[in-house]
Amino acid sequence: MSTVDILDNAVRINGHFLRFPVSYDELKAELGEARVCFNERFRDTDYVYDELGIIFNGSPAYLNNLKKKKAYIDNEHMIISLTLYVTGRQVYGFKDTKPEKQYEGTLTFSGQNIIQEKMWRSPGGYGYQPNIVNGEGKEVLNHVSASLYSDDDQPIYDGDRITKDVNITFKPERPKSNENFNIVIPDEECLVFDTYNFKLAVVNELMYNQLVLKPYFDIYDYMAFKKAHWNLETDKNIRAAVKYFKELPVPARFADLVAKIEMDGSDEIYMQIAPEWDGRDDRFDFHKLTEREISQFRNLKKMTVFGNSRDTAGLKKMCEPLGIEVEPLAVTAE
Repeated sequence: MSTVDILDNAVRINGHFLRFPVSYDELKAELGEARVCFNERFRDTDYVYDELGIIFNGSPAYLNNLKKKKAYIDNEHMIISLTLYVTGRQVYGFKDTKPEKQYEGTLTFSGQNIIQEKMWRSPGGYGYQPNIVNGEGKEVLNHVSASLYSDDDQPIYDGDRITKDVNITFKPERPKSNENFNIVIPDEECLVFDTYNFKLAVVNELMYNQLVLKPYFDIYDYMAFKKAHWNLETDKNIRAAVKYFKELPVPARFADLVAKIEMDGSDEIYMQIAPEWDGRDDRFDFHKLTEREISQFRNLKKMTVFGNSRDTAGLKKMCEPLGIEVEPLAVTAE
């Protein structure tokens, strides 16, 4: 008989520990190869373990929510749910995928059976997400919940064996931020920027790659700090974020840490300014700089910048005498 134990932000299956969000490589390392089924309509992937009666589900659509909750790791860690096919029926009417065998085993939360009296009605069945005590001694919801699919009020256990189909989903709570995002001009020399997009590339390197420029700007934390309600599900620039980075001072002592700039459409700073930007327009390009701004970076040896060779020809000509290699990163066909 199989065992599934739901923990605060993980699940243990037959003794194999999986922390959410999960990558397929991690699944394979613990449970072996799955039967992989890509759903063209919903753009998600089912990882089917036929012998266990379990299907894991992952989708790129989950990544934005993971970023909002500060639970994002990388684009490979997109698996946040699994379903136990206990009854043998097709749980999801809009899909054809189901395992060849049924799940036969236990389901517990931190070693304890579900308390049936504490479940609540949800569409198609019941929900369960118990309280736990976190590291600060506060009572909070478990970060993984269970949805039990059933049209009746019959017991959910037969002995220790679960009798209902169950979906298990990672639902992280976004940790609160204590960052102070008020702009403070430091009592020291700061870098001069004449080109805003060049400043963004430098800030990305110092704030998000090297983690030396503080505070670490997160658009969701900033919105909470400002007690604002902006639409962040957009590929348009968030004006408040644009303004913040324009006004942000960068101490000159950080200049020597910038040895390279490697622009990419997935750079964190662009995700903070335009959360759903796809990298396919030129809003963050720069193809020329002033001598006074580039001369501040004496250790800068290479820049990979948006654009094709024609776009970047002038920048390359300017930087060559300074010993800076410029390489174009074309995001559209030349």
